[in-house]
Amino acid sequence: MRLEQCEAAIKEKKNEMIKLGMTKGLQNEETICCSQELDKLLNDYHRLLLDDNHSKPLNPYVDFFSIFTKHVHRILSIPYRSFFI
Repeated sequence: MRLEQCEAAIKEKKNEMIKLGMTKGLQNEETICCSQELDKLLNDYHRLLLDDNHSKPLNPYVDFFSIFTKHVHRILSIPYRSFFI
């Protein structure tokens, strides 16, 4: 799986989990299962980032943590207005 495909799968799974959580509750078995699937996708994404960073040399002035944080934050950021619609 490529980074772009993984990002799309994470966004889709995140939206599914939000819908399940809002309709069935956070303690529902389906919601928990979806959350675990999202965790697996995030772990896969992290592995892809590590592989990608090992194949291309990092700029010595940019540390890995800032790159990783930027990517994860971009994927997981939820617009505040979606909670009020």
